[in-house]
Amino acid sequence: MRRGNGKRARVGARAGAGGSTRLSYDARMLLSDHDVQRLRRAIALARKGRFQVEPNPPVGCVIEQGEAGIVGESWHGAFGGPHAEVGALALAGDAARGATAYISLAPCGVDGKTPPCADALVRAGVARVIYAAGDPNPAEGGAGLARLEAAGVEVVAAQGALRGEGEALLERFRGSLASRRPWVALKWAMSLDGRIAPRRGVGGAISGGRAHGLVHDWRGHADAVAVGVETALADDPRLTCRRQAGLPAGRAQPLRVVFDGSLRLPVDSRLVAGAGESGLLVFTTARADAARRRQLEERGVRIVEVSGVEGRVDLAAALAHLHAEGVRRVLAEGGARIHGALLRQGLADQVSAFISPMLLGGEDAVPAVEGSGIGSMDDALRLEDVAWRGLGTDLLMQGYVPRGS
Repeated sequence: MRRGNGKRARVGARAGAGGSTRLSYDARMLLSDHDVQRLRRAIALARKGRFQVEPNPPVGCVIEQGEAGIVGESWHGAFGGPHAEVGALALAGDAARGATAYISLAPCGVDGKTPPCADALVRAGVARVIYAAGDPNPAEGGAGLARLEAAGVEVVAAQGALRGEGEALLERFRGSLASRRPWVALKWAMSLDGRIAPRRGVGGAISGGRAHGLVHDWRGHADAVAVGVETALADDPRLTCRRQAGLPAGRAQPLRVVFDGSLRLPVDSRLVAGAGESGLLVFTTARADAARRRQLEERGVRIVEVSGVEGRVDLAAALAHLHAEGVRRVLAEGGARIHGALLRQGLADQVSAFISPMLLGGEDAVPAVEGSGIGSMDDALRLEDVAWRGLGTDLLMQGYVPRGS
């Protein structure tokens, strides 16, 4: 049984996202209070993916089968992971046939990191799709909606306030589409007094095991993991995903990236030793030593020279290069100079900071973010849409960097 107010009224034709014309329904006459409630549930589910899915948009999906009620619901939980529709359909199984799918965003119809969700909905036999917001990605061009309608699926677009609620989820997705660079997520672990190391050049773990496990999950869903050479020298990291459960399904090890203006990365470092495992890309400048470059390249390290100032890599140029190579999400794990430069140049999109109940103190202790500082509290950069969660004895704070900062 399909819930609704019994009215069906077409209000003419409109141009789809790709310029094609198709019939559209007046959602105010099609959506019952029950439909609105379910679509708002899909929007609420979508928000569960924030901080994890960008630059992809957060999406939620609810599948309802008549009197049986909700038979499947899910959200897009990680960049490169299954989309919301796929997760909900998997839970619904055969009950999806003839059901209504409530989705916060119009289903995709083009291949990306995962197959088109519109095709999955058609194969499952869904009879009706109600969505809150259209997909602003020019590459989509209304392809998903066209596939649904061609298969005889009834498609309904929300209007008014409900549509606005769906589009509000897409603000950062739109900004990322326009930026022509990867989404950059900063990550660090710091003491209660805001320090990431007792002094420069000294590494060591600050956060606990649960935080480390979460970071490995983030690495598994990133296209690239990046550090500055100071972090590479201090910690001698591997920057690989080493989840207990292994790499996420369908994902490869992330590309490891080092910003190293003078090419100081040691030839015998663990990063260089693992260059063949997932690739190692080092951005440097004209100040790089030619002999060191040959040594690194002989070991499989890929080196890209970009412009620089006083031996520092032009981060904007490096990110543009990564974007041209198809990198869409970068997890930047330090150090303090890289954090500061990315924030100062408006190249960071989100911050994930683990706060541990320890005090490092001392004038030589390294802050989480370095730079010239601010003049007053009014000049502070304040993160948006902040969320907090406990991880054992640590706290995780996540927030978005305001656009234009």
